[in-house]
Amino acid sequence: MIMKTKQSIYLLAVVVMMLLVTGCSPDAFSLGGKDLSSDDLVEGIAYEIKHDVSNPNIVIVKSLLPSGYAVIMDTPQGRYQSSEVTLKIPFSGTYKIRMGAETRGGFVWGPYATFTVKDFFAGFVNDPLWTKISGGVGHSKRWKLDIDANTVTKHTDLWAGPLGFWGVDDNWNSVMLGQKIAGDSWNWTPDIAGNGWVMRPMDYGYMEFDLKDGAHVTVHNAETGKTMRGTYMLDTENHTITFSDAQLLHNSGHDGVVTNWSASLSLFGLDDDRLQIAALRDNSSEKPCRLCYNFVSQEYWDNWKPNPGTGTADVQPKLIEGWKNLIENPTNREITYKLAKDDQGAAFDYCNLDGTPKGLTFTAASGIEDAKLVIYYGTNAESRTYTYTAPDGSQVKGTYTLSNEGVITFSKGLGNTALAANFNMSANADNSLRVLSVSTDAYSGALKDLWLGKSCVDDQGQRFQYQGYHWVVQTKGAADVKRYTGKLYIFDSGFNAMSSAPTFITTDGNYTFTLKGKQTDAYGVYLDVPKLYKDHHNCDVKIVSIKVDGHSVPFDDTAINRGTADNDHSTARRYLVNPWGDTKNDKQYYNFSDAVVVTVKVTLDCGTNVMEP
Repeated sequence: MIMKTKQSIYLLAVVVMMLLVTGCSPDAFSLGGKDLSSDDLVEGIAYEIKHDVSNPNIVIVKSLLPSGYAVIMDTPQGRYQSSEVTLKIPFSGTYKIRMGAETRGGFVWGPYATFTVKDFFAGFVNDPLWTKISGGVGHSKRWKLDIDANTVTKHTDLWAGPLGFWGVDDNWNSVMLGQKIAGDSWNWTPDIAGNGWVMRPMDYGYMEFDLKDGAHVTVHNAETGKTMRGTYMLDTENHTITFSDAQLLHNSGHDGVVTNWSASLSLFGLDDDRLQIAALRDNSSEKPCRLCYNFVSQEYWDNWKPNPGTGTADVQPKLIEGWKNLIENPTNREITYKLAKDDQGAAFDYCNLDGTPKGLTFTAASGIEDAKLVIYYGTNAESRTYTYTAPDGSQVKGTYTLSNEGVITFSKGLGNTALAANFNMSANADNSLRVLSVSTDAYSGALKDLWLGKSCVDDQGQRFQYQGYHWVVQTKGAADVKRYTGKLYIFDSGFNAMSSAPTFITTDGNYTFTLKGKQTDAYGVYLDVPKLYKDHHNCDVKIVSIKVDGHSVPFDDTAINRGTADNDHSTARRYLVNPWGDTKNDKQYYNFSDAVVVTVKVTLDCGTNVMEP
């Protein structure tokens, strides 16, 4: 007690001195002071731990230091660089917490303090993610790293191998939801058969999560022979997972390039038979990135078959009569294709061996509607040409051949275009694609749809499915109507973004953007219509109404900034909430549990430049 009293007096004196000095030197304590030691950063003096009165499973940890100190809270649910953290602890037990602070003498951690949660609160584990990872309350679920000793990756419809490399800003939104995000966002998931340096092929063991009188995890690493037993905590809002007394199952080859295999790991994907957890590569001679380990459920592992799909490898797509004359048409020698729009069917999918799409759901990458393939059927081999234009405007040009068996070979391939997370469009190694299906217009009988497929093969080199690309013929009428794809975006203070379904704009009129989901930390809200301003400098996007969870939000359209996306002079943008400028509309209105609906009036030519006056 005497020691604690001395510490209190000491810290009080420090605080008084700092308050006296701040008037002369406002920036003096941006890094804290040398005077703080580990003994100062104790509970009751440097920070407090309180239970919420209405729900004691909610624990609030709050710094008592002056606001100039940059502090980190090390909690059972991960580390947070914040002066106040709210924890939602579902299970009874005794938990540890500590606070650290940045001072002029360096970063200092205080000792651990403990707090107790007395009861189980089921409301904090009713999120579907808890059930998907563990099987639900009272159950357990085992996960396997998606590789075995035969170099077989089983969930090849989702990824090429067990380990993916992602940008440091990638997160749940860009991986699981397939949304385009700002910052360092990229990915490469190599197959192990062709990239043995990434990981040794073997059965690495398992991770087993349960919800039996707590959230427990068992990690058996077959490479080291060690088994770790501990607990885990999911943050379903921020999509992170924290292990206590255990580590993420990973290969030893990457041990040294990651300093943290346990706390606040990024949850990149989670579904019934899919689990993706990423650690930050922060100790490598190469630039930092996220190492995303891909797992499949034990049930998926046990029931996987080498050749899923329709029949065996000798099954072939059955094409309609006269299919080749439709593609190579002597009357209409040049045919322009674009990937299917939402109202024309899926732009891409995995397809069975008979060419039929599997009907999987993907979130398409932004801009794929600009991909274009032009095929010219010349009178000789040299004049049978093609031009593929990628969404970024780059082109691949060459000649092509089309066999009677339905194999089209592009002399220089089609490049490599990201259509969605872990789904890239390219040709086979020999620059070929397979014609999977051909369809015609019901009235004219002319070619309408063309599905082309890239082979997916197993470790024995056997084809078991295709990556299918759905190309739609562009008739003159379709080419004359320019269509713009707009979306509504909301991001939180951690810059995790979510977006609405696309809204297609063709002419003057009212258009509605609906963003469904939930958000408790709205930080920025904006609406983008790419290329609208580029084509129509006198366009206007006027806000007509804003509704959040069915309730109207007050606004003044004239006070909401008009502009373009990052001054690219291409995308028409309306920032309803701009954290870098005047907030024109209070961000508090945009926290929602169901949907945000924004209706705008688009005018292609209002007579003057109002977006960038």
